[in-house]
Amino acid sequence: MDLHDVQANWNRFGETDPFWAVLAWPGMEEGQWDVDAFFATGRKEIDQVMAYVASLGAPLGREAALDFGCGVGRLTQALARHFHQVHGVDISEAMLALARELNQAGDRCHYHLNPRDDLALFPDNAFDFVYSNITLQHMPPAYSRGYILEFLRVLKPGGLAVFQIPSRPRSVIQRILQPIKPTSIWRWYQKLRYGDRPVMNMYGIPRERVIRLMEAHGGRLLDVQSDDHADAAWESYRYAALKPPALID
Repeated sequence: MDLHDVQANWNRFGETDPFWAVLAWPGMEEGQWDVDAFFATGRKEIDQVMAYVASLGAPLGREAALDFGCGVGRLTQALARHFHQVHGVDISEAMLALARELNQAGDRCHYHLNPRDDLALFPDNAFDFVYSNITLQHMPPAYSRGYILEFLRVLKPGGLAVFQIPSRPRSVIQRILQPIKPTSIWRWYQKLRYGDRPVMNMYGIPRERVIRLMEAHGGRLLDVQSDDHADAAWESYRYAALKPPALID
């Protein structure tokens, strides 16, 4: 599965059931989400995240934040209550169109389409804070690894990235199947089973590999915590990584 496939899949979600695609809570399928209740979950989540960040003891600038995998802007708007400018980036134009339509934060929120495997639309040292939740889990590891490194690049020195990604399936059988999921064989199987319906694909990177990746590229991990935002069939973790001032080019 390449990024074109990921984009096509999430455009279909954006056109058919965008709120449930972001928060796949039982009983909320097929347009059952109340819009106000949906966005209230974003405010609650970000308030909890900012309290968590404060507990880490690292000073955090409040000028600019990046919401990676912003979808319809649930967390982007919530971040605008804590930062002067927030940029949401997503691979789905259908999701972004709805994010712009529902934006209540005025020009404090900016939404960007990014079909690339990097964040080249943003310069180095652009953000005080990068946040990503329930996004990296929906792309093959070849892409999520690259985006994690891009988080470091676009952070200002002293900036902080908080991101979630599953580590591995709890089932041994699913662990065996994982290597074939990004392949054409798996796409053929999904096409046969689901037709043109969008599919909630799940991927992960083992925790120890994420830790090594960050350390090898100069990120300073402040915290790693078990996380329950992924499918219950997966082990998942939240990482908090600082870009030290020494990484200034």
